[in-house]
Amino acid sequence: MATVYSVLPFDLHGQCFALPAQQVVRVLPALLTLPLPAAPRAVAGLCNVHGRLLPVLDIRAHFGWPAAEPRRWDHWIWARTGRRELLLPVSRCHPVCELEADFYPVDELHIPGRLLQGVLRSEAGVLLLKDLETFLTAAEDAALGEAMADHVVV
Repeated sequence: MATVYSVLPFDLHGQCFALPAQQVVRVLPALLTLPLPAAPRAVAGLCNVHGRLLPVLDIRAHFGWPAAEPRRWDHWIWARTGRRELLLPVSRCHPVCELEADFYPVDELHIPGRLLQGVLRSEAGVLLLKDLETFLTAAEDAALGEAMADHVVV
């Protein structure tokens, strides 16, 4: 039975993804990333957004896809998890929508790893629902916290 989901659909590496709308703070234009030494591999660096340093998470690296050159018209998703706010560079965002869809959890689809929460299937097509809460392991999250603490000037 289909349920209504409020999501922010986005494109990356030729794939259609979505985030739950309640995790999205806003969509921004592409920003300048500052390097963050000692950060986990899936962290591309830091950005200053309205006076706040936010980590930039690289979904491409997380999936093992090749890096892409930043483009002027790329979108960045400013998102919120239970632990922190962060930025996700993506190719393109679509408007937030209410989507009547069937949800298929990852464990039912036999997809390995912790990359996705599941799949939403609707009349409009299929969206891969990204799970930001598990994007970084506990060890990676701790390493990110330490790397950020080393580079914050008080």
